[in-house]
Amino acid sequence: MQKKPDTQTAEQVLKGIHLPPCPAVLMDAMKEIRTENADLNRIARMISQDVGLSAPMLKLANSPFFNRRNRVSSVQQAVTVLGLKNTVNLLSNVALRANVVPNLAGMDSFWDYSNLVAFAASKLANHIPGISADDAYTVGLFHDCGIPVLMQKFPNYLENLTSQVKAEGDSIAIENFCYSTSHAVVGNLLARSWLLPNSVSQAILHHHDLTIFSDLNNQVDIEICNWIGLIQAGEYIADLHLGLKNQWWGAWKSTVLKHLQFEDAEFAELSNDILSLIANND
Repeated sequence: MQKKPDTQTAEQVLKGIHLPPCPAVLMDAMKEIRTENADLNRIARMISQDVGLSAPMLKLANSPFFNRRNRVSSVQQAVTVLGLKNTVNLLSNVALRANVVPNLAGMDSFWDYSNLVAFAASKLANHIPGISADDAYTVGLFHDCGIPVLMQKFPNYLENLTSQVKAEGDSIAIENFCYSTSHAVVGNLLARSWLLPNSVSQAILHHHDLTIFSDLNNQVDIEICNWIGLIQAGEYIADLHLGLKNQWWGAWKSTVLKHLQFEDAEFAELSNDILSLIANND
């Protein structure tokens, strides 16, 4: 398992890199959902007061991925129909698109891919006892959120990484060599600043670290491995849908399927079912 990054070193390396703050509406909604008697109406009022979030939230709520038979026309209706956790997931999706370097070229495609991974991860989680599909969606959505932050800081980041990964394969090692940090570290810091659960932010930090599966020593580590396994499986399914070759799945497959307790045939069937859902939503 990779060592936890030293806070002072990380701060020095990341000096000058802007981590967008979590929008107040999303932060308040996450706090509200964690209370004993979370109030849907209060969350709806919060969102309605922020036009920058409410308008795109309605658009996304009516998108095929949320599979609503009837269109919603108000934030109150969207929150009532979607429920608390789906609302917060939807808000997170909108907030990431609006706040994490939104003017950078290619960001719509980037977040669409993250949404595919999140969708696939959440659908897989429905077949694993004790794992929250809502949290699986969150970790899938946020898993690569450090990439656009680094793209903004280092204009040649994506070009350098893409060319070197093709030759060497280890993206985290390449990032650390070139920039003395990685998208996993930056993503972890962003997730923590946006008050995501610790297991989610830790999964983002370690989602390229296969050795974490052989270093299980407590329940928290098991939960982190759950999220990492779903990220990797979700990326594999997203790449299948897009006709892309996933060069890492071969190394991860046996470990991930064993941890998530999927047989090969069962996972293949689930993958095909999820691909059909995605195709129907296109």
